[in-house]
Amino acid sequence: MKPSRRTGSWRPFVAAGVVSVLGFAPGTEAQTALSSNASGALAQKSQKLEATRPAVSAKTPKQERVPQEDPAVNPPEAAGAKDGCRVDARFSGLWPRVDAVTFHPTTLEERAAFTKLIPALLAAAPKQKDVPPELTNVAASVGFFLETWTTPRDTFWVLRERPDRYHGAGAYVVRTGEATEDVVQVPHPYFDIGTEDIGAGLFSCPPEGRAPRLFMTATAHRYHGTPGETPEDPEHPADVAHNPDHLFQTVTDLAARSLPALRVVQLHGFGESKVQKGRTETLTAVVSDGSRQPGAWARQVSVPLEDALGHGVKLFPEGVQVLGGTQNAQARLLQAYPQALFLHLEMSSRTRKALARPARLERLGQILFAPLED
Repeated sequence: MKPSRRTGSWRPFVAAGVVSVLGFAPGTEAQTALSSNASGALAQKSQKLEATRPAVSAKTPKQERVPQEDPAVNPPEAAGAKDGCRVDARFSGLWPRVDAVTFHPTTLEERAAFTKLIPALLAAAPKQKDVPPELTNVAASVGFFLETWTTPRDTFWVLRERPDRYHGAGAYVVRTGEATEDVVQVPHPYFDIGTEDIGAGLFSCPPEGRAPRLFMTATAHRYHGTPGETPEDPEHPADVAHNPDHLFQTVTDLAARSLPALRVVQLHGFGESKVQKGRTETLTAVVSDGSRQPGAWARQVSVPLEDALGHGVKLFPEGVQVLGGTQNAQARLLQAYPQALFLHLEMSSRTRKALARPARLERLGQILFAPLED
């Protein structure tokens, strides 16, 4: 993934009516765009939603907004999720407003605390719905809440930063009860527009019998790790997909040690304006396992994905030579675990917009979480 790209935004369309068609509040960028343009009743509705978030002193700077890349793309059709499954609105609270976060590198204390937390939570999750009480204090010692979220379908354990200590350490959600050893990761919220909603939807409304165990997301903009940082800078400490010292990497490593059949699906997005330049055919998505020799899982996913998302799904590096994630920190880490699998999925802005339709998102989940064929 080239760091200089900016991804296309269809998010203002998805944000219509404040709550997305997936059934939960849109992410930060959409809320910023909506609050600056809406009027009348819609503006009042947006203000009520913002009241549920931690207060901040200033609006997101204008330059942080991603412009609408393709005005020809129509807004998604409003539709209910299958069987009434809707993503709990609390998921939107995992992403604080961009300007509410002052990034700080992962500390030794955080790493030590999570080395206790993650294995214990993953071990307890299949057997109980109550958080092990001793772990609440461990989380609190490094500025994290450890909460229980109960929904009509699931009970989740949620590790998230305290609002008065937002510093881009990430948020982590564990599903209790029956679940697979799949993990959904969203490394670039605020930038790869729509991946927040897609990730939360895949995790919350999975195919029957294929519910992922863990959801992981960054909580800072990838290019807001240092004051005045730009995409052209050589290092980006807040970019969890390229910073092996981030807590996000620690949690990935601990998951690989705790889950014998770990599979990580990592969601990314690209803007067509740069990637499509000079191409004779539309690039819809790129499937990769972070290597130049794709394994069985990447191959298994790429074939039905073209039927689900349309023409232009390519397997890296055989079908396309870009967006392969070969420098991805989690991909490199998991290559050291023979039993672990990693899937890097890049989606165009059109594809991400289309996945706001529950039927398409459901089909994506069926493909990604299907058992690996022999």
